[in-house]
Amino acid sequence: LTADPAYIAAFRRKKAFRAGMMGGSLAGIGVACTAMMMADLKASSRPGAPWLPKKLPKRIAASVVLGFSVCFGYSWLRSRELVGMFVIAQPSRGDEAEASPPKVASATNGGAARTI
Repeated sequence: LTADPAYIAAFRRKKAFRAGMMGGSLAGIGVACTAMMMADLKASSRPGAPWLPKKLPKRIAASVVLGFSVCFGYSWLRSRELVGMFVIAQPSRGDEAEASPPKVASATNGGAARTI
């Protein structure tokens, strides 16, 4: 992973788009199921009533757009916190000169490996 702004922006866009699609579809399904349940309840009390309301497709489309935009925006704003997790901290130039090479453990029996 890199600290490249294009990579981070693409990640945030993809994550927000996925959340928007899920939120929009769930909002549309919720409105459609509620309308069908209400239509079943009203149809039993009024004979000859239409099964589904006339403006239902417009309401479903509006709820899909609203759910998409709310979930997309919220995910986009919340993914700003994740950006710090994808930036790998690089040592500064001064730290490299001061750091000593790691010590290698030597074998106590003269360097020969022994299998247990």
